[in-house]
Amino acid sequence: MCAAEPTEAPAQRVVSDRLGDDERASLLPLLRRTPEQSRSWQRVLDVLQAAQAVLEEQGLEAVLHGPHLIAERAGMPTGTFYSYFENSEAVVQCLRQLGIRRIYGVGDREFAQPSAVWQDAADRLVDAIVRFFEAPSARMLWMVHQLPTPVRITELEANRYLGLLVRETVEQLGMTFLGDDNDLLVLVEIADRLTRFAHVDGRAATPDPVLVDRAKRATRAYLATVIATPGP
Repeated sequence: MCAAEPTEAPAQRVVSDRLGDDERASLLPLLRRTPEQSRSWQRVLDVLQAAQAVLEEQGLEAVLHGPHLIAERAGMPTGTFYSYFENSEAVVQCLRQLGIRRIYGVGDREFAQPSAVWQDAADRLVDAIVRFFEAPSARMLWMVHQLPTPVRITELEANRYLGLLVRETVEQLGMTFLGDDNDLLVLVEIADRLTRFAHVDGRAATPDPVLVDRAKRATRAYLATVIATPGP
């Protein structure tokens, strides 16, 4: 299966050195006004990179505290910040919107090799989410639970993509997937939630291996309920 989205940003960061056309389009519903020129988009990028730096150095609360710290870090007046962002929460949602896009590349890499047994599909799903949370900003951003509609839709689409990778894997092994799209989303949600739990407070760079193992066992258990081996 070919990825429909860009691959993971270099150095495990949510915001890279430039915004591609697809990334710009994904941010438009979250911005206060549409940047019309390259210089305007550069200002948006400067804010997002500054917010990412503050997030990684001081945590999410520092980003949400107000735009002054972010604007200062970006080297711009606070008024320029408000030209493009309603508030600090809007910046966080933009960071998360960009972060979601990493899921596709991470998923493709984990599922790139053929699987020998169906349990590999569940294990690779958990491994993909573990890899996704290697980015410090991703771990902290995913502690935010209130999401605007555009971000919720983007995340749902990314989770569905991971679920389809699992389905494709088990079907390549000659097994029948008995569930529906909701089963795929539930499967990803189980892996996602338990993997977050393995990162404890969201700051731990290395997840608890015991909890990762339990996440895999739980994901396998659910997957086992929606697949069937070929008949005689």
